[in-house]
Amino acid sequence: MEAIIDTSAIVGLVDKSCQQHKRISDIIKKTDLDLIVPSPVIPEACYMLNTKFGPSIEIKFIEEIISVNFQIEIIKFLDLARIVEILKKYSTLDIGYVDGAIVAIAERLKINRIFTLDRKHFNSLIPLGFDYFEIYPE
Repeated sequence: MEAIIDTSAIVGLVDKSCQQHKRISDIIKKTDLDLIVPSPVIPEACYMLNTKFGPSIEIKFIEEIISVNFQIEIIKFLDLARIVEILKKYSTLDIGYVDGAIVAIAERLKINRIFTLDRKHFNSLIPLGFDYFEIYPE
């Protein structure tokens, strides 16, 4: 089963003080969830990890991407037009480029499972081709 992972889930996985840390860790270890990392998530996660925990954790995250062999999904040119549509449609939510990119990639890949702690945004977004996003952790 495939899911798109959001920055918040990555930070929650690293941050042991996060309320959802154990739950995120258990899901990743104990399920057959194949996580897809949208390319815009990587610099955002690196920035947040570096800011909160320092450069060594940022480097460890990048090394983990390499060692675990996460699937990285690159933004396509056509995704940019969809991202603009999403940002305009949901402008009152202030979701931002990275969340818009996650939605566009999920739609293109026909995946409605999002691994995120950002329920506020992703519960409000309606992806093309699906009635809603399935949010993990539940």
